[in-house]
Amino acid sequence: MKQTIASLYSIFLLLFVGCLAPSGSAIDTKPVAAVPERVLLGGIIHSDTDDTLAFTPDGNTVFFDRSEGPHKTILVSHKANGHWSQPHAAPFSGRWFDQNPVISPDGSYLLFDSDRPVKPGSKPLVQNYFAGRTQPGSNIWKMEYKSGRWTAPAWLGPVINNDPFVDFPSIASDGTLYFLRWDQEAKVMHTWKSRYRDGKYLAPVRAGLGDPAVSTHDPAVAPDQSFIVFDYGKVKGGLGRLCIAFREGDHWGAPIDLGDAINKDLPWGAHVAADGQTIYYTGQSGIWRLSLKPWLRMHENSRGLKSSG
Repeated sequence: MKQTIASLYSIFLLLFVGCLAPSGSAIDTKPVAAVPERVLLGGIIHSDTDDTLAFTPDGNTVFFDRSEGPHKTILVSHKANGHWSQPHAAPFSGRWFDQNPVISPDGSYLLFDSDRPVKPGSKPLVQNYFAGRTQPGSNIWKMEYKSGRWTAPAWLGPVINNDPFVDFPSIASDGTLYFLRWDQEAKVMHTWKSRYRDGKYLAPVRAGLGDPAVSTHDPAVAPDQSFIVFDYGKVKGGLGRLCIAFREGDHWGAPIDLGDAINKDLPWGAHVAADGQTIYYTGQSGIWRLSLKPWLRMHENSRGLKSSG
């Protein structure tokens, strides 16, 4: 009986997961019936300039960033009576290169990254890691939601912000922070994580996504850290292919490619929605919403077959 179940499990993997690609590539998933939906929010979203939607848990406020030439500003919009207000610059944004807002699963705080000076009177952050020229740097800042309003932005501190380019935060329910940092020695972008204990962040460690010689970008972790969505590798004109990895004990499983229907748009900037089963991401043609249910079901089925075997 065990041999029969093992054989069925092998067939399942071949049909629904595919074969492990060469080192540095993601597992190919064919076919998965998932169709992304365009997100316009009643026409307030500009497909050619806006990205990285971050909703409050009640779904009635959204933050996102808008590009204007070489500048980026975080905007905010509120929904009332089923209609979204015209977005405007968030009170904390507009002067500096601000982007990638994300709200904690419980809605108690917001993180974003910015090139703004760490100390009053100092110069904005810069880095020259990627384009052979000086570009805006990035550190992570925090705002708390207290008594119905957001506090002033506060620098997240040197444990996390120990480089002029610390980028794209993602928050788990227990406060664990995932973020990006450039590995100058390996010349790749790595995803790092830092646990939050007793009111402070612990020393970051590499999250362990995929091959350490391959860049990862824009992590979007599930609140319970059961899965993580991210860009993996490098493609022409983009950051990589959008993938998902599942937690396997004390480590992440191999990256699973989300397929050509999603990756043909060169996606980036994913966030997990409040339902824990949907992501919002940005592509060349605009912002999209994608249900992860087919991949979550596939993973649950594979776990069931493994335990039966």
